[in-house]
Amino acid sequence: MPLPIIADTFRVAIEGSASNGHAWANVLHYRKTGALTYAGAIAILDPILVDHLSTNNGGGTGWNGMAKTTATVNQIRYTPLDGVSASTIITHAIPGVNGAEALPASMAAVVSLRTGLRGPGFRGRVYQGPHVESANDANGSLNATIISAIALQWTAHLAALVGTGVSLVVVHAYHVVNHVVVPMVTPEAHDVTSVSVDPRWDTQRRRLNS
Repeated sequence: MPLPIIADTFRVAIEGSASNGHAWANVLHYRKTGALTYAGAIAILDPILVDHLSTNNGGGTGWNGMAKTTATVNQIRYTPLDGVSASTIITHAIPGVNGAEALPASMAAVVSLRTGLRGPGFRGRVYQGPHVESANDANGSLNATIISAIALQWTAHLAALVGTGVSLVVVHAYHVVNHVVVPMVTPEAHDVTSVSVDPRWDTQRRRLNS
């Protein structure tokens, strides 16, 4: 399905490798102000994203602190949703720093991205992983410390974007008609206002065989 066309909005894919060699990606969307070019917005956002992934902020823990030493972020791919511009790929080498045993690559914590509007079309999800054994509690759920660390890190990311001209958004581009997913006539993007983390593990199936 083709990418939607939404003014001043771009798709961001954080791409990496799990400890077992399988590829993973987290797809996010951001919106820039009309005063910024896409190149200018990427130049602002890229170091903020790298900091989010590799530095503990606001009492939270960066991606690297939760990932095994053999897992990495390899690059970030920025694609303007204008229907014509090519993607910008910026290479990064961000290894995990956690020495604990790796959990299966498909296991992920789910971060819910919430906007000021109600309904499933106005919420987004991030499947964050891969994780290590110490993130798992005795009942097979995420432990409370990890839940808090992820939520605080994402809240700090929202704060870091304030005043930059770039905001994290949820894209509402498709809906279901007669059990078929079809593109919306006018796709929308809405600013993320808060985050929450599900205490249950989920699975990002494309990490099983990628």
